[in-house]
Formats: sequence, structure tokens, C-alpha cells
Amino acid sequence: MNKRMFLALDISGADKAKIAQWREQYLSLPFRAIDKQNFHVTLAFLGLVNKDQQANLEKLISQQHNLIQQQLTPLVEETKTLSLLLSKVGYFKTAQVLHLMPTVCPDWLIYLNKTMVELSFKCDISIENKGYLPHLSLYRKAKHSLSNTNKTLEKTAFKQPLSITSFSLYHSYSSEIGVRYEPVKTWKINS
Repeated sequence: MNKRMFLALDISGADKAKIAQWREQYLSLPFRAIDKQNFHVTLAFLGLVNKDQQANLEKLISQQHNLIQQQLTPLVEETKTLSLLLSKVGYFKTAQVLHLMPTVCPDWLIYLNKTMVELSFKCDISIENKGYLPHLSLYRKAKHSLSNTNKTLEKTAFKQPLSITSFSLYHSYSSEIGVRYEPVKTWKINS
């Protein structure tokens, strides 16, 4: 059976709570709020993946894991984490999703995205390449953007950098309480 899957940066429980608190305080809207347990920053959306593709991808990422860590080592020497600042609110009109995004995408995130896409292709997982737009979704079924309130949002922007220590292969599935994301395999960023 095929599973809907994606690769994403893991967000710590403490950072998820900070984002949820900020959303409640400064961006409380009448749209469908995404459960804080589902907060993540997608590296690559894989779509439907069969069991063999999943096994091959897990194996390939695990084989490349040391090389990935070596590439990121200069950035995590002291703190053992990567820092990501999602200080801008964005809107995907077609998907009707309000999200947080970085003002500038850091090089390490572009590298991770590119690597995950390349490894996915090697496993015969075809990814629609529209250009990478890193984001953390806050609301679904958002009927409009926040262009009218952007000036207010600039003053109250989420300004706390997230500490990223790992990324995972996730399975996305529907449940009685909505969409859930379950990590299937996790890889640490630091050694």
C-alpha cells in the first residue's frame, strides 16, 4: 500500500509551543488552525510512496548521513543545532494556507532540500519541482491573505529562532481528529 510521505525538519516541542502561543496571541484567525504537533518545515513533499521506494530512500539517506553531517558541521560546532528564523507570514492562495517563512532562506536549508530531492529521484520518487519555499503552516482553509494587516504583523512578527537538531521522513494520514504526521525515520543533524 502506498503512503503519503514527506521529508521535513523536526521542530522541538518547546519551539512548537512558542509558535502556537504566538499564533494565539498575534494571529488568532477564524481559519482551521493546524495542530501544533503537526508543525514542521518541509524539505521535500514526496506524495504517494510505495514500500520499496520508502525502504530505498531510508537506506540512501542513512548511507549519505555522515556526508550530510560533515557539510553541516561548521554551522553546528558550538550549539549542536541549526538556527532558523521564520519571521514573515506568507500565504499560498491555491492551497489556502497561511504560514511562517524565512525572510531569507539559509544556505544550509537550500543544501538539505537539494540533497533530499536528489536522493528521492534516485529512488524513483518523482517530485514536482516548483522551486523550494520553506515554510511552517499555521492555518488551512484561509480564505484570504493578510495583506491588510501586514503592517501590524511586522511589529509583532515571530522573532525567536528555531533550533533544528534533526530531520525526518514523515507519513501523513487522515484520522478522526484530522490529518496527522508521524515520523517514520529520523536523522540527527549533529554527530
